[in-house]
Amino acid sequence: MESIKFLLKRMLHHPNTMSWAFISIMVAIMASYNTIIRYGFSEQMLEKVFIIYPLIVIFIYALRTYVTLPLVLKVHNYFPTIITNSIPRHISVPTLVITFNVSIMMVWFTEIHRQLYPQFLPGYLGNWMKTFFVAIPVFFFVVRPTLITIFKRLRQSHPLSLK
Repeated sequence: MESIKFLLKRMLHHPNTMSWAFISIMVAIMASYNTIIRYGFSEQMLEKVFIIYPLIVIFIYALRTYVTLPLVLKVHNYFPTIITNSIPRHISVPTLVITFNVSIMMVWFTEIHRQLYPQFLPGYLGNWMKTFFVAIPVFFFVVRPTLITIFKRLRQSHPLSLK
């Protein structure tokens, strides 16, 4: 029992835990949102979302970690004054990562749901706008502040004590 508590504390304080939490919650919200606005609220559709949910989480984590985040950091290093003079880094980095992730995911989503979008480009642009303009406020005003508060309180009440 003591080893499980220690393992949970280590996981709570691990640097990747919060990014997994951000991605897991954002994927749950956005996958549900995208499914509900297109197909309505039904148990059958939500079951399909929950079945592919773990795969989407892993895909988005890998996409963010190995593609979009390094790309965003390179853009920030290449154009440091243009971006960081206008927008603080803690805002611009997540915004650009979300922008790139939404762009890539909406290509996949639009193609998978081809019966809803016979013309790819208008369907893609519509899907992109619907998703992007929901994802940004959800991330900055709901998910990020909530998770930061939860993790801060959990880390304070369960400090990592190395034995």
